[in-house]
Amino acid sequence: MLLPRTQSDESPKVQGVTNYVAIEPNTFLHAKLVENAAKAGFSVNFDAETCPDAASNATDSELPTLTIVNGTLDGGPNAIPSFVRDHAPYNCILVSMVFCSVDDLRANLQAIQHLLKPGGKYIFIEHVRHTDTADTTVNAHYVPGSMNLAVWKMLQNVFTPVWKPFTGNCHMNRDTGKIIREMDGWSNVEITTHRGVENPLAKLMPLVYGMAVKQ
Repeated sequence: MLLPRTQSDESPKVQGVTNYVAIEPNTFLHAKLVENAAKAGFSVNFDAETCPDAASNATDSELPTLTIVNGTLDGGPNAIPSFVRDHAPYNCILVSMVFCSVDDLRANLQAIQHLLKPGGKYIFIEHVRHTDTADTTVNAHYVPGSMNLAVWKMLQNVFTPVWKPFTGNCHMNRDTGKIIREMDGWSNVEITTHRGVENPLAKLMPLVYGMAVKQ
């Protein structure tokens, strides 16, 4: 997620951001990330250790810098890429549609907590396994009883082994929201669950989104 440029003057600046580190293990997506970063008002660096063959363009010292790191947080706090670890702690970590496909969800969350400063914010949106009818985090747009949740949870379990090989290890049936909410180390967790009913794919992939604040 990149913030828009300010419109107060002719120079491109990003609201409230001085440095941004983007961890992306899929090198196929790096070119698009560079393009989007430039449009949003960043100059771009590549981490020399994890992207040795990439060319940086961070020449404008007045622009905030986005540094691309080729890596993951899958190994937990002890396996964080050096550039990411050396520039901690962070004010904010944003994660979007990632935890469906990581090898170790809890290790990634532990790494995020490790990298945040006290009071730092972890902002997330993920697709998850359906929760039950008693879930109080479901947004007001959902009409109770409009879906047979037991059937759709069963279908998530059935389709996940077939789905994973074609979608980069994506799981339809992870309890990511529950794991975030119940994890120690947060002073506050705000979470909303969205149950889509527009089409079968939306019904298979309810979303959780929100923010957790490190103690």
